[in-house]
Amino acid sequence: MVTVVHGSDQISSRNFFLEQKDKDSLTFDAENINVVDLEQSLQGGGLFGATTKVFIENLFTKKGLKSLEDVAEVINKSKNADIYLWADREQGVKNLSAFPKYLNQNFKIPQNIWLFLDGIRPHNPDNVLHFHETILTTEPEIVFAMVIRQFRLMLGLMENSDNTIDEVKRLAPWQRGKLTRQASIFGLEKLKKTYKKLYKIDKSQKTGTSKLSLTQNIDILMLEI
Repeated sequence: MVTVVHGSDQISSRNFFLEQKDKDSLTFDAENINVVDLEQSLQGGGLFGATTKVFIENLFTKKGLKSLEDVAEVINKSKNADIYLWADREQGVKNLSAFPKYLNQNFKIPQNIWLFLDGIRPHNPDNVLHFHETILTTEPEIVFAMVIRQFRLMLGLMENSDNTIDEVKRLAPWQRGKLTRQASIFGLEKLKKTYKKLYKIDKSQKTGTSKLSLTQNIDILMLEI
């Protein structure tokens, strides 16, 4: 059985992927994969005989896709192994069509996070309330990453940075219009100031220098906006 683990909720998809592993499973990185080793592991020609659980990462990255056809051919011939493929974002039909049969484990970010992001406004006491409603269904780390993205896009639109920010280029007209309206409420200087605060929170969390939890830091940020 082939299981494709992907989706916009990267933390949940990654946790699920790792939870399926056991001491006898093998992991391959598709960006540096040896297809012969993969085939031997699945068919019992490897050093330890046939492997019942195989995990493959990065198959759908730009570099990994170069091996997709060869890897898919080997995988599709396997009958007894449980094969898990993990991608750090949601995959479309084109990539997944390489596998005629697969279990689709798509971890989507809950809809309420978009309502929270679109509703962030300066001097709005409901920012904190809506944030806490959101983390009832979504990990704070995911919410924080999405807040950073929201302000990065707004800042990019206000600075007319279409040539330097790929995310801005990929925005649909309705997304661009919605973000532009939200950005205009903040103004350029407020957006820059908030983005700097987001950077400081991110750095302090990653380096372990913050005395507050991520949730507490976001609470303060939402109150200060």
